[in-house]
Amino acid sequence: SSHMSRRTALSRSGWITFNQPERLNAVRRDMWDDLPAAVAELVANPTIRAIVVRGAGEKAFISGADIAEFEVQRHDAASNRLFTDSVTAATSALVEAPVPVIAMIRGFCIGGGVVIASACDIRICSDDARFGVPAGKLGLGYELDNLARLQSIVGRGIAMEMLATARHFSASEALTVGFVNRVVAVDALASTARDLVAMISQNAPMSFAAAKLASRAAFDASLLGEAQRAIDTCFDSQDFKEGRAAFRDRRPPNFIGK
Repeated sequence: SSHMSRRTALSRSGWITFNQPERLNAVRRDMWDDLPAAVAELVANPTIRAIVVRGAGEKAFISGADIAEFEVQRHDAASNRLFTDSVTAATSALVEAPVPVIAMIRGFCIGGGVVIASACDIRICSDDARFGVPAGKLGLGYELDNLARLQSIVGRGIAMEMLATARHFSASEALTVGFVNRVVAVDALASTARDLVAMISQNAPMSFAAAKLASRAAFDASLLGEAQRAIDTCFDSQDFKEGRAAFRDRRPPNFIGK
């Protein structure tokens, strides 16, 4: 779709851009629908060690859902179920990606923006970022899994304040409540993301993939077996041998993800 672009950078990272800057990257149904394929395409490339998600332009990461679509696609409980299936597929793609997913947030991160950012592993933002959940202003119900993810990040009290007031939180508030990992100046945001990717790509991919599964298993007991197998597999991997050898030889390790 014209509303989402993806590209593979040479720095071992895949970048997914929500690309409707004239609407402040309001997230449309087709953007939700396109996200799983975009993530799958990047994850399938073994050279990619991290994914960065961002919004096009200077004003917004994602400013919310495209309300103009609601009259057709999300006007009652029945139509919302179909809409929610698209959202769930999109967030699941980010949550299930075995590589770290970084949300690079500039400007508005509202509604669907918070949903997508919450599904990422690491959130960084510029000092002009603004966060909010306007469900109460629209009268819509905030979906279970989205609320569970938000609450697991910021805690119940802040999640309840966000939902009850629908107010905007500043970048510094988002940092204080733990929604973002760090706040940087606008002109340092992209380089901060690249620096994170550089650090990530020096490390063993299987080790992080196992850690992410274990983190998910803390909320979803059905994943405990898969997570334990992933942890066990690390200890039988070529990368673990390489990591020990590199430590012994006092050289940087060369990990291959096997």
